[in-house]
Amino acid sequence: RAPMARSIARAPVARAARRRVRARASKSSKGGRFPPTAIVDARHDEFARARDCERARDDERACDDRVEAIWALSSREGAAACARLWARDDAGGTTTKRETTTTPRIVLTHKNENLYNAYACEMAAVTRPAARAMEVGMFAAANGGDGTTRACAGTRAEIMPLACAASAEELLETVEGMRVRVETRAVAFYHDCVARNARRMSSDEVSRRFRGVVARWSARGLDDSRDERSNAMRFAVVEGLGGYVFGLVTYAPSPSSLSARAVDWARKPRHFSAGTRAEIALACVNVASAHDPRAFDARSGDSVIVDPCCGSGTMLHAAWTRGFAAAGGDVSPGAVVMAKQNLSHFVARAPESSAMPNVIERDALVPGAFDDAYGCKGKRVRALVANLPFGRRVALGGGDGDGRSAPGASASEYAPALEKFRDVAERHVFISGVPIAHEMRALGYENVTEVSLCRFGKSFMTTALGSTATAPLEPSVAFTVEDALANAAGKSEKQWEKKSKKKSNVELSERFSNPDALCVAVDVSYEQDSTRARRSVAKQLCECVGIAHREDALAMTYCDFSGPIADESREFFFSDRWSSVKMDPRSVEEAFDARDVVYMSPDASEVLDEVDASKVYVVGGIVDLATRGMRTSLTRANASSFRCARLPIREHRPEQTHTVLNIDAVVKILCGRHRGESWDDVFDRELPKRQAAERPKRERRERLA
Repeated sequence: RAPMARSIARAPVARAARRRVRARASKSSKGGRFPPTAIVDARHDEFARARDCERARDDERACDDRVEAIWALSSREGAAACARLWARDDAGGTTTKRETTTTPRIVLTHKNENLYNAYACEMAAVTRPAARAMEVGMFAAANGGDGTTRACAGTRAEIMPLACAASAEELLETVEGMRVRVETRAVAFYHDCVARNARRMSSDEVSRRFRGVVARWSARGLDDSRDERSNAMRFAVVEGLGGYVFGLVTYAPSPSSLSARAVDWARKPRHFSAGTRAEIALACVNVASAHDPRAFDARSGDSVIVDPCCGSGTMLHAAWTRGFAAAGGDVSPGAVVMAKQNLSHFVARAPESSAMPNVIERDALVPGAFDDAYGCKGKRVRALVANLPFGRRVALGGGDGDGRSAPGASASEYAPALEKFRDVAERHVFISGVPIAHEMRALGYENVTEVSLCRFGKSFMTTALGSTATAPLEPSVAFTVEDALANAAGKSEKQWEKKSKKKSNVELSERFSNPDALCVAVDVSYEQDSTRARRSVAKQLCECVGIAHREDALAMTYCDFSGPIADESREFFFSDRWSSVKMDPRSVEEAFDARDVVYMSPDASEVLDEVDASKVYVVGGIVDLATRGMRTSLTRANASSFRCARLPIREHRPEQTHTVLNIDAVVKILCGRHRGESWDDVFDRELPKRQAAERPKRERRERLA
């Protein structure tokens, strides 16, 4: 008891220590837990007094050149190049100064793989000249001081670099030599690891040593509060593959920031499975409006952003949160209702300067569809953003959209819509399921750039800047479209090789002519009282088809396969292509000899010991929650004079109080026993662990009675 008491007493201390470490240092930028920091103007009087002015001016530009030199090289050469660069500077060498109109910034972004390329496009569009990636999740923006990156979906923090080195020890030596004094504000320190450096210092050591230096700069001491209302001057060390950067944090989004409001879209009342991610939608809006954001202002601007394929309204919500005038529509009445309900849910949290986007039911391909700017009087359409319809069930441009075997809409099928959209707006940003940049260029779009949002080429973001730019975007992406398509081809080839290594599927006639095959039938004649129950039965029947694909010695029949269950299976699980099972509209009594039938029921008194290939084992298709715990299958078997048996779960697993299993689970157990495995081995593998402690409704009823 004493060791246990000591461990319990130490637990709060350990948790507090872990919280302190998390507050001081971020192990990865994927979580994006950067402390909120209010906007800091580097030219503010307080900061001007923080350092010697002449040295500040020189160090800013020299540091910017060092950052440029370090991260312009590959990570392999980074350490050696940094050593040479710093040695030359210490010897009194000169560093070329670059004149910049505003203070340079380092912008940290999220590193989510399926969002990063969209963030890279966004960063390239809103900065001039375009921000260059120092490495994944870290950009150098020459004009970052003008605040253009603060509205970006991917921004985690803006940092004005003050010192840069190839290792933490070199950086610490430089920081210790700075003459800094903050008079009226507290200071704070934060360590962010974008990527682990080859010569890294541990996060705890970085926090301890740099915090000690920073704490001496202010008479008010350290304030590590993560409260967004804190006015502490926050300094940070950013660790990357190429080196370390020390700087002043000039901005970090708060929980109420624009990007946070975009993520808040997940709380909408109506959801759509193929909806656009809120972060990608905000990035698309930022790219579309980057050339003239004031023109899209809902109160004073004369332009509007239109989404002609609005779906659930994600693009419209992203533009709305930016304070832009937005409108959209959809050819589907259900989508229009969904978008209106979702947008109206966020009226209370929307910017006061903008009204809710107008959503109308409209086919964007009919003549004159954009003449009234989708109901926005007095405004013109200057930007068009859309997640174009794609998928196996989509019929676009004459395609059949015939479900699972269809490849989805092709680039040529998008041509009618793309040609219609071309002259509607100045800028276009599209999300599609296939590459469409080549088709857009052929149709006359100008300054087209395409990136893949998925490493395996499942979705793409294509921008056309038109005459608003002199050149297309050149984002610093993590992987190119060619890489994604090559990965997709390689993945498909691996899947094909994996499938080819499996046994070829046995013909249905061979299964039933095999005397050693296990015969299993599923009785689908039970009535289900809800759509959910019918869908569940159909799903379990589909799972059994997969079992039959893997088990060559399994002859399975679905008896009484007609009515609602057959309709659900056909519509949602493509039962017309189930080639491994027999779907028989006859009942069990009509399809089999009663002397060969063994009806499986958890309520039977007889225990099944061996699985005989000469018998037909019937499983009841019951998932109705209202009848679970009742002797439904036993009653059905006795009425037809069938032999009834149960699996020996109680004998081999007495702790397993729940013996009612899914259809596919029973089939797997019978197949395992038929292959010669012991009951213990089969139960260990197939019995659901989550039901081990559940008590059936029947036992609860008997206990209450």
